[in-house]
Amino acid sequence: MIVGQWMTQSRGARVKHIAALLAGLLAAPAAQALDAAQWRAVAPAIQAALECRTQPDTDSAAWKALARSASGEFKPITPPVPFAVFGLPVREVSIYIDPDGDLGESYTTAFNASPAAVRKAAKLAANAGRTTTMGELMLGEGSSSLTCTVMGSYDESDYQEP
Repeated sequence: MIVGQWMTQSRGARVKHIAALLAGLLAAPAAQALDAAQWRAVAPAIQAALECRTQPDTDSAAWKALARSASGEFKPITPPVPFAVFGLPVREVSIYIDPDGDLGESYTTAFNASPAAVRKAAKLAANAGRTTTMGELMLGEGSSSLTCTVMGSYDESDYQEP
């Protein structure tokens, strides 16, 4: 009898977990749509960050106009006009900048190109990465997304297990 109750409770917990997951997926933010003028103002800074060349001026009016979620995170961006990074067409851009600087930054682009084309255009090494003066460029595993990761100030070198 106790085993039967445990199985029923376990199944109920799984259903609740799956329901919560599905609700979260449905509530995920859609990519933001900028008008062409807004895009032209911010596109050069976004392109430089996606190519891991230069961090954007986050104090510019164009940058401050980018939509953010309630928690302050940038919403994914769908370019309103054709846009290229490393000469390849971009489908969507995602940006993460830790406001405290501890966790760093990441600039990710989803391409309308094959992973092999992205690797070649971005001049990535065999391990699908490349170090730049700004950060690390990495090809997404099994995808044609490319991420520039800028390290933050968080350091675990002094951390010891209790």
